[in-house]
Amino acid sequence: MLDVLVPSIVALVVTLFSTSWILKVSRERGFVGKDVNKPDRPEVPSLGGLGILSGFIAGSFTLLVEDPAFETIVSAVMLSSLIIGLLGLLDDVLNLKQSVRAIMPVFASVPLAVYSVGHSVISIPFVGLVNFGLLYYVIIVPAALTITSNAFNMLEGLNGLGTGMGVIMAAALAYIGLRGNGVTSEAGDLAIILAISLIAFLYFNKYPAKIFLGNVGTYFIGSVIGSIGISGYMLTALAVLFIPYVIEFVLKARTKFKGISFGQVDNDGYMHWDSFPNSLTHVVMKMGRMREYQVVAVLWGMELVFAIGAVVLQSTVIRI
Repeated sequence: MLDVLVPSIVALVVTLFSTSWILKVSRERGFVGKDVNKPDRPEVPSLGGLGILSGFIAGSFTLLVEDPAFETIVSAVMLSSLIIGLLGLLDDVLNLKQSVRAIMPVFASVPLAVYSVGHSVISIPFVGLVNFGLLYYVIIVPAALTITSNAFNMLEGLNGLGTGMGVIMAAALAYIGLRGNGVTSEAGDLAIILAISLIAFLYFNKYPAKIFLGNVGTYFIGSVIGSIGISGYMLTALAVLFIPYVIEFVLKARTKFKGISFGQVDNDGYMHWDSFPNSLTHVVMKMGRMREYQVVAVLWGMELVFAIGAVVLQSTVIRI
């Protein structure tokens, strides 16, 4: 645990300072978006994910310097995540086609696939250990990273929502990882660094948000969580953690992915949604009269339940 103390401090400091700088520069350069969940729809800087990227990479590099024995896993996670972060940044600037967004994570999975050579076994609850052989490298790893990076971008749009979900997911992976040994433990260290970076960013992104994640942020968080789960051999936990995003995928698929996660806001700041839900955010809005931060808190609570389930299932292999 002590070996991740300095990297965590580095991640915290770099995230805070870089986000402060990005907030100012984004506003000056016109990279802003309207906060449509507020009655007055203020303009908010929108490239905040670069702050998380900076903090995580700085912390991970510090961890690598402190413990070079695990160079392969740290390098693989950093490289794959940086590629996805670049995709998100290009999407923010160039508004890429959906097909490009879907294909790019496949290429980003190459470092993780190469790193994983020699380990193609997944522990599946109620089944046991299953060796997928070549399919693990050419299908499972690329599919897992593609799903996590794209899915995280779907359930977003409320102040602090994605950042808080990321904190909970990273904390679950950190707990699982630190109870393990070898690369699983090192993946746990990386999850701690990610959680610290996200907590630092949440200071700016919580309600009322001073800065948005942007696509660079949502893609990056999803890819890092996916990379940590894959490289740390925590795929069962990864699958459970993303169940809310599977539900979100189904709801968005009904609209041919044209649905939104935003709500309708009255003059008092209460949110509602009168049509059939396009998102989990709408499902929560239909539970009662809530403000934006209350909707977010409910979704955080939902993710916390799945995080507990992920810890239990990943820690206990149940065979029929």
